[in-house]
Amino acid sequence: MAIAALSFDADQTLWDFRGVQDRALAATVRAMVERGDVEAGTVDAEGLKLVRDEVVESFRGRPHSLEDVRQYSFQVVLERAGHERPESAAKDLIEIFLEVRFGQIRLYPEVRAVLQRLKRRYPIGLLTNGNTYPDRCGLPDTFDAIVLGPAQGFEKPDRGAFEAIGSGLGLDLGSLLHVGDGRDDIEGANRAGAMAVYINRDGLDPGFRSEATYEIRDLIELEELLDDM
Repeated sequence: MAIAALSFDADQTLWDFRGVQDRALAATVRAMVERGDVEAGTVDAEGLKLVRDEVVESFRGRPHSLEDVRQYSFQVVLERAGHERPESAAKDLIEIFLEVRFGQIRLYPEVRAVLQRLKRRYPIGLLTNGNTYPDRCGLPDTFDAIVLGPAQGFEKPDRGAFEAIGSGLGLDLGSLLHVGDGRDDIEGANRAGAMAVYINRDGLDPGFRSEATYEIRDLIELEELLDDM
């Protein structure tokens, strides 16, 4: 079946999420210490990640906001540190975190131009398990459909996530080409009957690359692939 539309993962596909997350967590740790919420050396970015991963499990399977998950994880950290007002302090800290988290996102160099060209050829959608909104990362009015999985209570590789983006784009999943960097992208696209493109920006083999229909290094290669089809 011919390709009728494209969908894209977000984090590590269109921008460097890990880098901006690390900077946001570092800023939050500094603020905790400067505000007197915790003693220096008792909390670090890796510890905040671990608590966040622990907390998110209690939200899975129901619609939720990842901002709420992150804020609650800060609250849990402060509760465990013996803070007197952990809920109030966490509300302040999430603002510091989000200012860096959304304020320092940088698209990969080719992304904006290639997406604009592809948009003239195909309907395009954003399908993410994250919470980076296009209008906050330099891609306003780019996508014809947007599915933020957590907000709807399901996440890739759940087939429902792909059915939602297919519905938003108005097409059969067999004619969708999905681009992403994670196992959940490739596995989910395969389950849904869509074509899976693994974007491998760092050249590593994570163990699932052979499951993808195609492999590319960046969106320039995607454009070339589509030209050859």
